[in-house]
Amino acid sequence: MSSQNNDDSKIQRAPTSEELKKFEFIQVLNEDPRTKGVCILGKLKSSSSSEDPKDAILLLEKLHFGSQELPNLLKERILQWISTDNNDIYHWYNGLLTKDEKFPDFKATLIWPATEAHIRKYSFQPRFLIRETPHIYETIVKPYIESIPTSRIQWVYNILSKKSESERIVLEVEEESTGFILLPDMKWDTVTLENLYLVAIVHRRDIRCIRDLNDTHLPLLKNLRRQILHFVPQKYPGIRSDELRLFVHHLPSYYHFHVHVTHLRNDTITGGIAIAKAYLLDDIIENLEKFAKDYYKKATLTYVLGENDPLFSQMNDIGARVTADT
Repeated sequence: MSSQNNDDSKIQRAPTSEELKKFEFIQVLNEDPRTKGVCILGKLKSSSSSEDPKDAILLLEKLHFGSQELPNLLKERILQWISTDNNDIYHWYNGLLTKDEKFPDFKATLIWPATEAHIRKYSFQPRFLIRETPHIYETIVKPYIESIPTSRIQWVYNILSKKSESERIVLEVEEESTGFILLPDMKWDTVTLENLYLVAIVHRRDIRCIRDLNDTHLPLLKNLRRQILHFVPQKYPGIRSDELRLFVHHLPSYYHFHVHVTHLRNDTITGGIAIAKAYLLDDIIENLEKFAKDYYKKATLTYVLGENDPLFSQMNDIGARVTADT
């Protein structure tokens, strides 16, 4: 991961509102009624280019009512009440809201141009429990990780070098071996504290996933824990340190070590805090400190893998899916 590659990278221009209005719908890839979210595949063309429209993925999610708008919600924001039914003292309505830039109706994430890997990732897919032994990791998973081009996580390096999203950084610890950047995850609206979701991305580039961790990384892991639990309650008054969940994913969505930070009440992250996906930072520290300095090189890890994942066919072929006999 040379600095030359990072220096030569270019930040993609964000499409304008007028360009987004020309998004060509193809199909719904996935939807989740719990989060009021939907993932749409389409085509999008840049007005400044003569190239054909490229694949684009649009993730849309309706936003929660913010505490600041609630006092005036009934008087100022609700445009129309539409009665749908009633029974005794119970009455049901749908409603229409007026538009107010201070209180957006939804948030969106655009992936453009989107690759086939993106389309597979965001499409609905059956999921299965996998038992990843150290041997399976070394022979199948690790070679796959090493085959991923650096460009796939260029956006991470853009954040770390402050080429992108620098205004969203809420904390930076600059020390090379134990430092990190903390910023809101795009899934959080940055307003509703009960849905708090931050991500800490470490500066060092030699840790790709939980399997790379050993006792030499304890200073980093403990610093992450200490700094985050101290800083977040100060930054966001009303949140206590014992309301924060710090965890790591395996398999992660990208292979540069990072820690997720969420409020305990934020339980609608699809798959994000589930057993067989999330590993608590406190448990990781204890396993390395008290049980084995190379615990995660020796342990068999169980996790969920989707049918569209590039690793699934190999895992399926070798019988890594959980059965009564495994």
